[in-house]
Amino acid sequence: MALVMMGAVSFTACDDEDELSQVSNKDVVYVLNEGKMGSNNTSVSALDLKSGENYYYQFMAANGRGLGDTGQDMLRYGGKIYIAVYGSNTIEIVDGTSLKSIKTIQTEAGKPGSPRSLAADKGKVYVSLYDGYVAKLDTASLAIEDSIAVGPNPEEITIANGNLYVTVSDGMNYAAGYENGKYVSKIALDSFKVASKIDVLVNPTKITSDKDGNVFVISMGNYGDIPATIQKITKDDSVSVVGNATIMACNENTLYTINAPWGASSIDFVSFNTKTGVKENSSFISGSEDELPSNPTSISVNPKNGNIMIGSYLTAGDYSSNGYVFEYADGAFKAKYNVGVGPRKIVY
Repeated sequence: MALVMMGAVSFTACDDEDELSQVSNKDVVYVLNEGKMGSNNTSVSALDLKSGENYYYQFMAANGRGLGDTGQDMLRYGGKIYIAVYGSNTIEIVDGTSLKSIKTIQTEAGKPGSPRSLAADKGKVYVSLYDGYVAKLDTASLAIEDSIAVGPNPEEITIANGNLYVTVSDGMNYAAGYENGKYVSKIALDSFKVASKIDVLVNPTKITSDKDGNVFVISMGNYGDIPATIQKITKDDSVSVVGNATIMACNENTLYTINAPWGASSIDFVSFNTKTGVKENSSFISGSEDELPSNPTSISVNPKNGNIMIGSYLTAGDYSSNGYVFEYADGAFKAKYNVGVGPRKIVY
């Protein structure tokens, strides 16, 4: 069945796509599941956090087709949801309640594409394009109205202090040690021009910001002797090291981080005060072995109640099986939800 009842324990994930049940409850949260690269199985799950019900294949149920290959980011803004699908080179714009497609934007041949990350401000949605650009999408016309070159293989973006910050990873140049991936481009939104390039550690990918305009970057290093490192960028572009992590999310003035490098024997769940950079909690979640994510893919904080949501693969190296989303209230395990392959982003 496509509809599975769930409580504070897990159930076996459903793989049957023959029956599709679209949720009608407006209070659900949506989970973007990346899928396996090359398999065209990006999907959207829906979770009813009150009843414990979860629903599979919501985009498919609403539109009679799949999203495509390797979904990267999903953003709710102005009554719509925007979905960046990297492998299919599309930005899908859907109704925020029904998930009915409103428009599919696909880059023309020969022009920059491969969308990765989304952010919104003042009627515009910004999209990082792995081909080296950030594009500006007008939410009234639903058209790309401008783009700007930022550097090789930009990843995540965030908006703070009237600027857009984008991590420039040079991720396709790993054989040369990501030699051109050592900075964050800061774009002034009023002019849509690069205001500065901020030097950070090699291979920056993740980025977020707090309510005071502090920006946090994770440079992934070289996946060997240079570890993934969190850095703080202040309004004057000064940079300082905070700690080590591979995934993070910010809520108010708390930065929640997960350090789960490939092959690590343990996973760290550490929170920091974003004003001071001082560690607040050395383990912000708790639970039994089955109640903790073993292969985390994403983290977010529910803005309505502060609950922490963490996505996870089923097992290490398994990029084909459906995964989970874990929910924690006040740090304690609350529920474990079955979702699709590689839960990457949650929108509330």
